[in-house]
Amino acid sequence: MTRIKAQSHDSILAYNLVTQLQSYFVKALDSLSLEIGDAKNFEPVEWFRDEGKYGGGVRYIATDNSLFNRASVNISQVQYDCDPSKALASATALSTIIHPHNPYAPSIHMHISWTEMKEGKGYWRMMADLNPSIFDENDATKFQESLAKSSKDYYPEASVQGDKYFSISYL
Repeated sequence: MTRIKAQSHDSILAYNLVTQLQSYFVKALDSLSLEIGDAKNFEPVEWFRDEGKYGGGVRYIATDNSLFNRASVNISQVQYDCDPSKALASATALSTIIHPHNPYAPSIHMHISWTEMKEGKGYWRMMADLNPSIFDENDATKFQESLAKSSKDYYPEASVQGDKYFSISYL
């Protein structure tokens, strides 16, 4: 199967950016695994949307069983350039799910995406959360302060949207 990628200049740049971020993140996690865990590298798994017609991506999955309970670093790009019924041109994203074995180490979910409409408008979105098995107020405060510092004026609205996105109602 061949994955068809979005054609707009901005979508190509976004795909290159999230691919570089994925590589950086996977190498850092592999290095951490080497220092602490089983020294097994993340393994890539390619996937396709509608057999590649509308895009796809590559997910790196942790194989280290001593450091990670579950972990993946996924890039995806879905595109509807050839589907006139869709207003969405493309969505390009990096998503991570990291669940360590150690209950004192928090799980992290992160999502960075570029969404572009066929009319030409596009926007970036970034969301992240920590989900510790054992809550630590200092860690939570440090995480929130880091996000606020890095996103400046966007933090208040981003925080509200992130809380909605990551909310699990039954918890």
